Amino acid sequence: MPLPFFTNNTPSAAGTPFPYTLKVSARAKSARLKMMPHGGLVVVVPPGFDKKQIATLLLHHEAWIKKVSARFDAHRPDPLPLSAGGLPCTIDFPGFAESWSVTYKDRGSGEVELIEEQERTLLVSGDVADKALTQKLLSLWLKKRAQVHLLPALEKLAAAHGFSYTSAGVRLQHSRWGSCSSRRSITLNSKLLFLPDYLVRYIMVHELCHTVQMNHSRAFWSLVHQHDPLCQSNNREMKHAWKYVPSWLGQREL
Repeated sequence: MPLPFFTNNTPSAAGTPFPYTLKVSARAKSARLKMMPHGGLVVVVPPGFDKKQIATLLLHHEAWIKKVSARFDAHRPDPLPLSAGGLPCTIDFPGFAESWSVTYKDRGSGEVELIEEQERTLLVSGDVADKALTQKLLSLWLKKRAQVHLLPALEKLAAAHGFSYTSAGVRLQHSRWGSCSSRRSITLNSKLLFLPDYLVRYIMVHELCHTVQMNHSRAFWSLVHQHDPLCQSNNREMKHAWKYVPSWLGQREL
């Protein structure tokens, strides 16, 4: 599913029945609603949309908004500790039994630097008050850890189950956990690091099976089941897997 190109981002107007974020997308054909795990309700509209219609749109979908909000609240885990600036104090990768503590040293100015110290401690120093820049630095570090963990795990899993692929890489995405191109090139989402090991394995099996079946046919799911007998329950759990991803990552894609 391609990601929309957002050209505007404004908070909700006063007097509307639910708080929301407005996003104007050049690719949107009509108004639609999305519920994001950490961003709440998002109203996506095409350019030129009459914003006076939004309140009516929200009232029309009131039952859906309440239902999805309640489901999100029920599945939202206890948050990890954050610094005063909303940045992580710890970063945990449960599927790989790895945990990092994060220390911030604000020097008020200068470039933000990240150093891996002993005992799995990250030191972030510089203008750490620049939250966007600090988030970007942590996100780039996350991609490097994903390369360290996810790619070797994929290679071992492929060898153990007789799959082959042409190449593999990692990205930081918010719409896909993984993908496989027609050339059998696999891309994994770095956010898989935050998931339990059995869900990480399921996503890898899913994408490896696409190297054989480039579809979601009955034959594809039969192949997935052959290599992951619990694929049905894992697939259901993946619908709520966003709950494992910490809020400090936001919606950044790298």
